[in-house]
Amino acid sequence: MKDTLPLDRQPGLVQEQLLSRITNSIRKSLELEDIITVTTTEVRSLLGTDRVMIYQFHEDGSGQVIAEAIYENRLPSLLGLNFPADDIPHHARELFVKSRVRSVVNIDAGQIGQSPAFDIKTGETICEDLLYRPVDPCHIEYLTAMGVKSSVVAPIIHQDQLWGLLVSHHSQSREVAEYELKAMQMVVEQLSVAIAHSNLLNQTRAQAKRESIINSIATLLHSLPTIVLQPALEATVAAFNGVGGRLCIRHNAFNFQYNKFKPLPECLIPGSNRLRLYICGEQPVIPENNIYPLLEQYSVWQEHYKSGNYEIWAINDIYKDANLRIIQLAFKPTKIRSILMIPLHYRQELVGYLSIFRNEIETETLWAGKFDSDNRQMYPRMSFELWCESKQGQAQIWTKEEIELAGEISKHFASAIQQYELYQQVQNFNHNLEKQIHKRTLEMQRTAEQQEAVFRVINKIRKSLDIDSIFRTTTQEVCQLIKSDRVSIYKFSADWGGEFVGNFEATSPNWFNESKIGINTIWNDTYLQDTEGGRYRHNETFAVDDIYNMGFTPCHIDNLEQFQIHAFILAPIFISKRLWGLLCVYQHTGPRQWKPSEVNFISQIAAQLGVAIQQAELLVKTQQQTKQLTDTLNELKNTQTQLIQTEKMSSLGQLVAGIAHEINNPVNFISGNLIHINEYAEDLLAMVDIYQQKYPNPYEEILELAEELDFEFLLEDLPKILNSMKIGVDRIRQIVLSLRNFSRLDEAEMKEVNIHEGIDSTLLILQHRLKARPEFPAIQIIKEYGNLPLVECYAGQLNQVFMNLFSNAIDALEIYRKNTTSNPKTPQITISTRLGNMNDLKSAVIHISDNGLGMPAAIKSKIFDPFFTTKPIGKGTGLGLSISYQIIVQKHGGTLKCDSQRDVGTEFWIEIPLKHICSS
Repeated sequence: MKDTLPLDRQPGLVQEQLLSRITNSIRKSLELEDIITVTTTEVRSLLGTDRVMIYQFHEDGSGQVIAEAIYENRLPSLLGLNFPADDIPHHARELFVKSRVRSVVNIDAGQIGQSPAFDIKTGETICEDLLYRPVDPCHIEYLTAMGVKSSVVAPIIHQDQLWGLLVSHHSQSREVAEYELKAMQMVVEQLSVAIAHSNLLNQTRAQAKRESIINSIATLLHSLPTIVLQPALEATVAAFNGVGGRLCIRHNAFNFQYNKFKPLPECLIPGSNRLRLYICGEQPVIPENNIYPLLEQYSVWQEHYKSGNYEIWAINDIYKDANLRIIQLAFKPTKIRSILMIPLHYRQELVGYLSIFRNEIETETLWAGKFDSDNRQMYPRMSFELWCESKQGQAQIWTKEEIELAGEISKHFASAIQQYELYQQVQNFNHNLEKQIHKRTLEMQRTAEQQEAVFRVINKIRKSLDIDSIFRTTTQEVCQLIKSDRVSIYKFSADWGGEFVGNFEATSPNWFNESKIGINTIWNDTYLQDTEGGRYRHNETFAVDDIYNMGFTPCHIDNLEQFQIHAFILAPIFISKRLWGLLCVYQHTGPRQWKPSEVNFISQIAAQLGVAIQQAELLVKTQQQTKQLTDTLNELKNTQTQLIQTEKMSSLGQLVAGIAHEINNPVNFISGNLIHINEYAEDLLAMVDIYQQKYPNPYEEILELAEELDFEFLLEDLPKILNSMKIGVDRIRQIVLSLRNFSRLDEAEMKEVNIHEGIDSTLLILQHRLKARPEFPAIQIIKEYGNLPLVECYAGQLNQVFMNLFSNAIDALEIYRKNTTSNPKTPQITISTRLGNMNDLKSAVIHISDNGLGMPAAIKSKIFDPFFTTKPIGKGTGLGLSISYQIIVQKHGGTLKCDSQRDVGTEFWIEIPLKHICSS
């Protein structure tokens, strides 16, 4: 904008237009920033000075240049700079306010002129000429340092308070006409109106914002079916630009006995469970081992609100209040410095605390030159260069508006909490009502249950005829239904003493049974012994509510105290007309008043228990008779098996022994004569040799006979034939010896033998089945013999076991060969022996395995049963493995096991002690 001529040199129309434009510009906007920017520009243009600025005062008296217009940079900018309060003396401020005085300074003339706009007494507008007087030298130095030689200042008044100044500076001396003062006066009056309108707009906006905040928080508190406080707390902290917050309220604090809520201080006592805490953001750190686990439990809050004055407590700086030293330690680890403590009260009753936290901040202020307040009265301001003042750890001040907002929010929180407590109260009333209804229902149900309990227990008892199950079912059911500490069963002996039978007592989980008496504890009662059952003989049930009120003898009391018995019910158990025992119900935790229905229930159960015991005893007798018959039958089967085995072994042994004997005689004869024949043949051959030497040319007949007999071959082959005959005879003698070893008829008693010899003899007998045949390859025998000592055993019977196992293995391999067409395995029988340990005794362990088809689990579980066989009719009796099992287990006290897997094979495991312990 181009500069114009001074006001006193312009035509009147131009002056009015400029003033009208300024006024319109001010009135066009309600935004203060726009208003003051336009005003300074238009006023500087109107006055034609080098700088026009608007200076606004702060609450502490200092001020800041908030708007500025400069002509061609003739003066330095002061926009945004702060000036201390001492720059404008107190008396000058009073004149600005009371008389609306306008100040004019001319440095070159050394004069200051002041023109009051209002009369102090009447308040009427006056128009007087400027009254000049010499200007203070300090003031001259102050303005000179700013580069100003002419200055005009008009106060801006808002609501009778000095709001600011409209200032015109010129770098040269100039005269100020009355028109300029009038124009500036008109502008400041318009500015006063604009400031009022702008403040009203800001207040309206602030009010709208505050109402929006309140409405949003109120919506969070009241819109949901159930009151949810956490979102409302978070929204409140955000509304105050806080870094954290807490909401501590009463919880379940209604006292039904006195029909009122407990006061908040009682709920805040450490250890109380009547509080609920909601937190948001940063929180204080409560030191460990502190008697106050919550910040709200500290006494400083209780003392502050003890008077009942529930005003909001705005703590701008917790470290500047000596009364807050107790909580400063909790906030030391944080940057929190300001607290807004909001008491929540409803109808003058405190229901909780809402607290908002703010962190410390850093402030930075731009001053017009560095200012020393201590020397301000002595020296004028000499420099206005920019000086930045920074302060760290400054508290954020709670404003009046924020405190008012907190008050409005607290009402909504208190109302919501009161509704929350009423809801809890209704819930508790409903819960108590439900409990009462439930209690009465339970009483009615208990009566019906007690009527049904007898039948239910009787049905459970009758489901089993096992005496242990009957006792266990009875004690458990009675203990559960009667809710007693312990239930036991006592049985009388022949002398009317007795004991608690078995381990069948049932106990309550609420009682720690340190003195368990249900494990065959003998408890002889002289009264019962002297009276042969006492009152119980007459089918009388005895109920005692408290043992100390029954007049029992001291020894009887001592006996009951030993087992911590305070109350009991004893009901007789009869079998037919015989008193069998007692059903005992005990209370250990203290006396108990037994109900008639409970005593009747115990009596009925005891009567039914007697019937069940009688039936169980009859069942036991029947089972014993059945067992005896079964044992007799099994004994007959075993006897039959043994007879068959004995007859078989006897026949086989006699047959083998007879054959061996019959073969042995001629074999011995042949064996004995072979020696002589061999000698005779050698002698004859020697004689022939001599004849050949002495008569080299025999007769023709002799030569023809020698040729016919192939005499040369005969001489060579005869010794060979005799030697082969000797080998054959030795082989026959070995076979006979093996037959005798196998039969062992001459060794019927137990003696020490070489197990390996028995195995080898058995294999020799079965040699014809092991050799290759056109339809079946040879079976490989793999021997893995260990270093076994002599074993004390029945050798013949043990050889029979080997014969059975080897025969079964050969059968299994032949079946495998017949059933396998592609890539059959080479048939093998593996025999391994080793030294073992059986029940801390040394033993011989023999493994016999084949690589046949194996057998399924169903067959494996039955292979040792008598007469069980998988072979076709006529191929087996089913007694081989059964007899083998008896020989190993019963005769030798060993074990015979079988392990078989499909397509892998079968293995039998024999283990017998080296020394015989007992005979069957």
